[in-house]
Amino acid sequence: MGFVRWMVRAFPARAQALGDLHAMKMTARYSMEPGGGGPERTTEAVAIRQLPEDEQKEYDAVRTALERMAARSDAKDRLRLIRMVYWDRSCGLYAAARKVGISEATAKRWNGSFLRDVGWNYGWHPEK
Repeated sequence: MGFVRWMVRAFPARAQALGDLHAMKMTARYSMEPGGGGPERTTEAVAIRQLPEDEQKEYDAVRTALERMAARSDAKDRLRLIRMVYWDRSCGLYAAARKVGISEATAKRWNGSFLRDVGWNYGWHPEK
């Protein structure tokens, strides 16, 4: 589960990197060289830019788990717990549970469920 936790912690940085890759350049290209200042195919260039394959797989695993979690009725509290523990790192799991207003057992269950979902999305399918 350690690697899965690391993937969740790295998610905001991966999302930022992906957003930066897909950002359109807003500056004109100027050059004194012949043919150096022509128009670029910027839309096409942006569409094909992506993270390295392993980073993209990690990003997609977490994103898919977050999308599934968003469909739940208690998604707001679950996301708040994940944000405090993994992204803000403002507190541990039990302190986050108190701030969200849930029991420690519920926090452990939510956290474990989320991490297992991320692992499953990444391709880890433990035998039952």
